[in-house]
Amino acid sequence: MVQTEVIAVEMCLFQSLILTVSLFSCSNANIFTCPKRSDDVFKVLNSSESELIFAHVIYRHGDRTIGHLYPNDPWREEIHWPEGYGALTNEGKRRHYKLGKFFMRRYGEILGHKYSPNKVYVRSSDYDRTIMSAQANLAGMFRPTDDEIWNEDIGRVWQPIPIHVVPLKSEYLIANERKCPKFEAMFAKHEKESPEIQRIYSQYADQFLHWTQESGANITTFREVKELYKTLLMERARYKTLPAWAEKAIERNGVMGYISKYHFKMRTDTPQLARLSTGFLIKEIFERFSKKINKTLQPDRSVWVYSAHDDTVANLLNSFGLFEIHIPPYASSILLELYKNDENEHYIQMFYRKSDVEKPSPLNIPNCGEKCTLDRLYELYSELIPGDFETECRWP
Repeated sequence: MVQTEVIAVEMCLFQSLILTVSLFSCSNANIFTCPKRSDDVFKVLNSSESELIFAHVIYRHGDRTIGHLYPNDPWREEIHWPEGYGALTNEGKRRHYKLGKFFMRRYGEILGHKYSPNKVYVRSSDYDRTIMSAQANLAGMFRPTDDEIWNEDIGRVWQPIPIHVVPLKSEYLIANERKCPKFEAMFAKHEKESPEIQRIYSQYADQFLHWTQESGANITTFREVKELYKTLLMERARYKTLPAWAEKAIERNGVMGYISKYHFKMRTDTPQLARLSTGFLIKEIFERFSKKINKTLQPDRSVWVYSAHDDTVANLLNSFGLFEIHIPPYASSILLELYKNDENEHYIQMFYRKSDVEKPSPLNIPNCGEKCTLDRLYELYSELIPGDFETECRWP
């Protein structure tokens, strides 16, 4: 009898894990009798579940060729880069195609498996590599179904899907190409007055001089170090033989890498800088979340995609207080997802996917946690939300 009761207890505990029902929900007649899988049990379970209803996706383009040349570079001639300068490589295309398939696995239920302009919107910065990344990504997301096949040669492989851009001279949302005079002035002031930045300049002054002499370029700022570093990394990735000084410069945990990675946080080092560099993107994302919650988003889309850059990813993470100093990898992506529960309450979760993880963990948003209401996000980041671009950027 005792053995029977022990077995019954084990079975009851096992089922309670599945049903999230306490052992003490068994019948009063016998506490070792487990509950049946009744409709009432599943109503309790479903009441605590949430439904994904909308997502913003911001990703970096795929692998690319060099774009910033230095005078002494043995590989600076375009003949060594058949794709062209700053261009998406075949590996970059493959990486984004794979990422697109991941997005379909994650968002297929809210997108449907057929492309609809009323379900998804894609915006890219006006660079070939970001536009092409978006094209490869969409090819992974939306393989043509029977009635979408439009060409026998292409068949079920690809269909055209619109990607929206604005001219670079007007772009300030996902690439800081349109100059903001107030930001430039504040950034210059911050760079001169930041004790940490000045310490790095002073401590590694000899390295700046060394890189200048070896490269033939004028390496005097963090940004110039970063661009040189990225060029050397891209050349090594394409199996180009580097000069000895360059090999040493890009050693793991070296000074050039440290300075380059540090630069990714500088544009959003203070709330004022973040407001003028990333605040416009945050404002647009929050406003779109609000429209979705209030059922005023027209068309009532499910996923909004931004094809952008490593700076875009780093700046957004750092503005939210979530950035650990590094270079965002190719095709790394930030996912901001909106959920609704059975009580019609909404919350937002944020994810950073920088590898081929199938189920990234939600980020712990400072002073909020893994789940934040939109109202709470507005409270936390109110000083980052700007007005219109012209007014905010006016200087002096």
